[in-house]
Amino acid sequence: MFYNKLLNKIKIYRIKGKLKHFGDLNDIHSSIKIAFPSSVHIGSYVYIGPNADINGLGDVEIHDGVIIGPNLVIHSANHTYVNSKYIPYDETFDFKKVTIEENVWIGGNVIITPGSHIGEGSIVGAGCVVSGTIPPLSVIIGNPCRIIKTRDSNHYYKLKSEGAIYLKNKFIKKIKPLTER
Repeated sequence: MFYNKLLNKIKIYRIKGKLKHFGDLNDIHSSIKIAFPSSVHIGSYVYIGPNADINGLGDVEIHDGVIIGPNLVIHSANHTYVNSKYIPYDETFDFKKVTIEENVWIGGNVIITPGSHIGEGSIVGAGCVVSGTIPPLSVIIGNPCRIIKTRDSNHYYKLKSEGAIYLKNKFIKKIKPLTER
């Protein structure tokens, strides 16, 4: 077990060195796959669960406090098919930056398509296919995703002003593990 943890830490250390930016106190699962890491920005207090697959070809920004469940897929580029030289597409790409603003919670098995922008404090339900711009504090579900409600902005901004960011507080030991509760 110690040996596996050490190998995981080495893998994450290698990934960190290739990224455009890697913030502080992140918890990134070692099974993550990142294509074009020099175009990927990961803020601080970010959790990325197992089996994430991030393609940074068109730029990806994941801001502070983001929590991501297992099996995330992010695409930031697509093959060109409009006026392409071949069918169904050619060797060129349309680059479209993906932005995930701070304190977003993304459930498991989510696909984020090129050009998507997920607003601050949003919650993305498991299995969503996200495309386009999601307003701040939205709760979205489905394929294609749709807004089903909006978070309480007063409560959200109160917690934010108090620094009540989950992973930050977990790292500074304000949140106890289940075994200690």
